[in-house]
Amino acid sequence: MSTGVPDQLYQIFEEHLHSGLYDGLPVERFIQDVVDFYWRSLIKLGYVPQQLQEQLKDDLIEDVLEMLKVKIYGHFGISEYNRTRRMKSG
Repeated sequence: MSTGVPDQLYQIFEEHLHSGLYDGLPVERFIQDVVDFYWRSLIKLGYVPQQLQEQLKDDLIEDVLEMLKVKIYGHFGISEYNRTRRMKSG
């Protein structure tokens, strides 16, 4: 049975990416903000055992970085990706 947790991470990722707030900021800031936002939701739900917190946070950072690489592949960064996305939809 699925808990919907991975979908929530992707939803948070998409919302942050498309917000435009990270167009001029370093990728590391984007990743940290996505992970922190998702982390708070996991803690609220009680999904994170104390002994696994560091490992899970490291894994989340790697996952979000990989998601970002796949999503913006072929673009120089988040700002170019968003600019291209806006031109296509507008």
